[in-house]
Amino acid sequence: MKEMGKEIDRLSNELTRQRWEFWHMYTLFSWQWWSLVALCLLCVVALVLLLKRDKLVQAAAYYGVIYLINKNVDDWATAMDWYDYRMQLEPIIPTMLPANLFAIPTILTLLYYRLPGWKGFALALAAASAVISYIMLPFMEWAQIYVTGKWNAHSSFISLFIMGSLAKWVVDMLQKLQDRPQGRVRP
Repeated sequence: MKEMGKEIDRLSNELTRQRWEFWHMYTLFSWQWWSLVALCLLCVVALVLLLKRDKLVQAAAYYGVIYLINKNVDDWATAMDWYDYRMQLEPIIPTMLPANLFAIPTILTLLYYRLPGWKGFALALAAASAVISYIMLPFMEWAQIYVTGKWNAHSSFISLFIMGSLAKWVVDMLQKLQDRPQGRVRP
């Protein structure tokens, strides 16, 4: 077991070294890298301008749930070699932070914030999932940011729709629990 642990450490260190080298040689300051920076800034600006105080806690909770689910799905999918990212905003974390931490949570949170009912939300979520899956991912593949393996646009659509719906259900249930009148406390 000790020898296997040392081999894993060695391979992990080699992978980190290669990621740094690739990032420094091919990614940093490329047009793809600047696009990822712009995407992150655009998402921050959109959140600041479009979210108001009235449901800010709910929006932040939804954002957090989406990020946690999306990050874990992305970690799993990249580990299983279903897809990979060639161009990264930063070299160490193997997942796409601009998408996982900014773009997808921002888009879905704005839908959740603006469309509190299930019907309107579900329709908008399906449309957003379709645009991300069938337009943005092929664009990222064309731009050599994203490389597909066993994953495809249909898988992406389904996972985004389920993730957005699950996050809405969780946050709505937590809101109902919070809003429920509390009974009298007996002495």
